[in-house]
Amino acid sequence: MRAGDLVIGVDVGGTKVAAGVVEARDGRAVIGARARGAVDPATNEGGIASILAVVDEAVATLDAGQRARLAGIGVACAGNVDHVTGTLRRAANMAWRDLGIAAALRDRHGVEARVENDVNAAAWGLATFPGDAPGGSPGASGWPANPTLAYLVVGTGIGAGVVDGGRILRGRNGGAGELGHLPGIAGAVEAAAGQVPCVCGARGCLEAVASGPALGAAARARAVAGAAPRLLDRAGGDASRIDAASVTGAAADGDPVALELLAREGRFVAMAIAVAFRAYDPHRIVIGGGVVAAGQVVVDAIHAGIADLAVRVPHRLRDSRDWLEVQASPDDGGIIGAGALVLFPPA
Repeated sequence: MRAGDLVIGVDVGGTKVAAGVVEARDGRAVIGARARGAVDPATNEGGIASILAVVDEAVATLDAGQRARLAGIGVACAGNVDHVTGTLRRAANMAWRDLGIAAALRDRHGVEARVENDVNAAAWGLATFPGDAPGGSPGASGWPANPTLAYLVVGTGIGAGVVDGGRILRGRNGGAGELGHLPGIAGAVEAAAGQVPCVCGARGCLEAVASGPALGAAARARAVAGAAPRLLDRAGGDASRIDAASVTGAAADGDPVALELLAREGRFVAMAIAVAFRAYDPHRIVIGGGVVAAGQVVVDAIHAGIADLAVRVPHRLRDSRDWLEVQASPDDGGIIGAGALVLFPPA
């Protein structure tokens, strides 16, 4: 990185493309002009066109001096990514296959382009910009300048990005960190959950029972069975309208059924955190994603779930409020992480 470099950070999801001009200042990531647009998930051609349109809009905000400082474009994209070629191999809920994102951006704008899985990119951003973390600088919170960090996301899916020694842990085919797809592990929390089929083809995965859609499905089942009258009332009597946000909202208002559902959710998420805690022994564990961002009631349920895993007192698991961090700006995590791929490329 050269002093004063700017990059375009791009976050590609299933429904939108968001981009921002990213600059590093005093250990923090600063996002300038932004752009946003819909994504076309149906074809490779439409996918590339929708990404290019948003990047073009972001680049157009730069004046001549800023354009000269543009060091590259980083992209965080949901799915399985070949980070060497900058190609998205495949992504759930999208028809894209072998989408050459980096090549298209290089051809269009003549600058370096890097592409990474979105959770990995977010983890890289968190590890790269320690000034955005609690304590403000390396060492202030007991972690070094180059920490081992695990970032767990709980939203439409459940996964983890892990950074260790200045490297993103990707594994043989980019599948490292798929903590939401450990077969049977949900059965350790709830016996019946160990038999729930998952979209990955296995049974008992945490994603099958604790993702945002799974939380909503559990609430709908309660409502249909007549066991969640307040949730049903909030949905205007239409159980099909109940989703994860309905549960977190009702829990914040003290609905006992919603609180019970969130306590269950907390136990499942706690299991994923405990796996990361033991498997990676990180300096930092950060949680984020749509479910976690829904409010303190969710975070409290996760802490309670972690405490339940510890038999002895005291035990570090019981002190999770001291070491478990909640992502400060979840909406910007993808953009910042994507920008960090170019500003501070991983080893």
